[in-house]
Amino acid sequence: MSLKVPYKKYPNSDGGFFYTATLPVNIGLPEKNAPRSKRIEAIIDSGASVCQFHAAVGRSLGIEIEKGDKLEILAADGRAAIYVHEIALHIPGGPVLIKAGFSDNLPVIGLLGMSGFFEHFMVKFDCTALRCELDRIFKV
Repeated sequence: MSLKVPYKKYPNSDGGFFYTATLPVNIGLPEKNAPRSKRIEAIIDSGASVCQFHAAVGRSLGIEIEKGDKLEILAADGRAAIYVHEIALHIPGGPVLIKAGFSDNLPVIGLLGMSGFFEHFMVKFDCTALRCELDRIFKV
């Protein structure tokens, strides 16, 4: 399965703009037939070590955020604490079970990071064509 995801243009704080690749995903509890979140436009982020979602998304599914394993990460603005839970990440090609971090301080709704996302896709950022190319990796 191969996808070409066009970059989206977003305003920044100095009146300019930036481009980023986003992918619509859902998350859910890891149990079979568990309810899913609404569709989330998550940023494909090669600088994120793990997938992360805003705590509000987890709470909407009934996840007790602070009961997860606390993990200290290095964020763009310094160190941050996230709470890790096992979830189902619903991505193109079918769901995968991953461990993802949740935080009330995440400035975006979701980040698709190295652990949890990049291990399921070969990712190519094409800045000249303003798109990201994804090839799903199916492990046997």
